[in-house]
Amino acid sequence: MNEVVFKTLKEKDFIVKNYIFKIATELHLSLNETFLLIYFMNQEEPVLNVENIKATIYLSEEEIMEAFTRLMGINLINVKVVKESDGTRKEIISLDNLLKQVTTDITKKHTEAEKDNIFEIFEKEFGRTLSPMEFEIINNWLVQGTSKELIVEALKEAIYNGVKSLRYVSKIILSWQEKGYKSKSDVAKGLKKESEDSLLTELFDYNWLEDE
Repeated sequence: MNEVVFKTLKEKDFIVKNYIFKIATELHLSLNETFLLIYFMNQEEPVLNVENIKATIYLSEEEIMEAFTRLMGINLINVKVVKESDGTRKEIISLDNLLKQVTTDITKKHTEAEKDNIFEIFEKEFGRTLSPMEFEIINNWLVQGTSKELIVEALKEAIYNGVKSLRYVSKIILSWQEKGYKSKSDVAKGLKKESEDSLLTELFDYNWLEDE
């Protein structure tokens, strides 16, 4: 096996994306499986051509098929049938599932970073550390689909009114959701309309005849 790795690295100029190592570690891919995955990633149109693969990464046919079967089995790759212009069909190795897994991982990291950030915002505005219950409440807002933007705006509204209470923030969020607000922009437009409607009401209700 060391000889296979040595020959491959010495003679072949592969481009290896750094996320491959993370996936290989998390999914416990063998060295053969990792090499086969890297091979497919370096082909413009990856196909299961055993002879070409043998000549490129120095694995036996048995090792190639074993690694291929394992990658298919864990749904990291799949075979997609493509119709050529002449009507013939060709089986292409699709790496879409691999890319989806990477995308999910990146999205998850971004979501976790957002959560950490929003907790820090609350602690800064409240001037204290949040309790475990408060962490859970904020997390539930996010899980239920309330945007971070709307939560932060509700927090700002509460602070503006001099109230540092998660219950008060929750009431604001509920009120805005009932009005269909989903973002900072929705809130701004809604508050502006409410202000204009209030002004019009005052103008219409004012008794101009008694005004001296």
